[in-house]
Amino acid sequence: MGTEFKNDNLNVCFVGTSGFPFGLAQVERQKLISKGLLQAGASVLIINRYGQQPEGTSIELLHEPSFEGIPFVYASGNPYRPASFLRRNWGKLKGMINEFFLVRKEKRKGGKTVLLVSTLEFYNIAFYKLVSFLLRVPMVIDNVEFFSAMNIPKSKFVKWDNHWYDHYASKLADKVVVISHFLKDMASRHKSPEKIIQIPSIVEFEKFQTQEAAKDPFFLYCGHAGYFEVIAFILNAYEQLTGYPYALYLVSNGAQWELDRLKKRISESPRVDSIKLFSRLPMQELIDLYMTSKALLIPLRPTPQDKARFPHKIGEYTAARKPILSTKIGEVEKFFRDGDTALLADKYDETAFAEKMKLVMEHPELAEQIGLNGYNLGLQHFDHKALGRKLKTFLSE
Repeated sequence: MGTEFKNDNLNVCFVGTSGFPFGLAQVERQKLISKGLLQAGASVLIINRYGQQPEGTSIELLHEPSFEGIPFVYASGNPYRPASFLRRNWGKLKGMINEFFLVRKEKRKGGKTVLLVSTLEFYNIAFYKLVSFLLRVPMVIDNVEFFSAMNIPKSKFVKWDNHWYDHYASKLADKVVVISHFLKDMASRHKSPEKIIQIPSIVEFEKFQTQEAAKDPFFLYCGHAGYFEVIAFILNAYEQLTGYPYALYLVSNGAQWELDRLKKRISESPRVDSIKLFSRLPMQELIDLYMTSKALLIPLRPTPQDKARFPHKIGEYTAARKPILSTKIGEVEKFFRDGDTALLADKYDETAFAEKMKLVMEHPELAEQIGLNGYNLGLQHFDHKALGRKLKTFLSE
């Protein structure tokens, strides 16, 4: 039997992801879930096992007790990543041991203590299950990916770890938070409906303000350079739109070889003069681009990976009040309606996607209204405050 919730106050220990407050989508989701829970009246502590920032740097906020009102701690005692192999792995071991004692300390405060786990590895799930058992606190996992379907180079160990995570993590958990209907269906193999909650893309809408004004019309895509297939799809669609003055802006980070590959593809485009690449933008500059664009692009592929995920950018796109261009695949089809709250191609096809881009250029008033409708839909489904209240209730029951 799973551990039961029996007290009145809620203390959430958010574990499994190291690096807070720096990171990409997983850390951003961790931050916004924490903010939502705090605003709903719960207590939250983010526990990083070990540091991720390079040793030799000095980042002041890593030594603060909180970030944007969210308490956090490094269990290893060091927010930086040692250069030495031995010291690095000693820090990881020390961090694992101290995580146990930090969770125990939170439990001794009284009330209900919950272990909320966000991790990419099944071996972490097994570790936190042991902590959960020894301290008699419930373990709740936040599941955001179907890892077995991620088409990236992997060792045999990682492939097996992915398989065990996808098929058995929810069985070990007391409750499960999922990002998509696909993952909800997978979790339902091991958990009854009342033990599962869907928290989709989560957004802090108040942050999406800008003083900038668009100088020239442009489409915007934001995504990691590792999604080269998707970026090439967008470039191919855009190259079909000859005779239109709209530019294409790409915001992409990644390893140097991934960025070099992307730059090479852009240089070979017949519309190279209308394509602009940005990398490592501060959040406000990214928001400025969101809110001065004419449309925001995020095509999903007909793959298990894209059916299972709910890209964080989709929620951010709604907050920008601009029309979203995507495909009728996965969560997008379940939340948005073509021609009303988004523009959705019927299939993952470059020509079909180019037609939706053309609609934005030829019917700007309609596109603007669709963007506003998408914003209202986002407020209804993706607002971090509302989702925080919903999650607090789920964790407290």
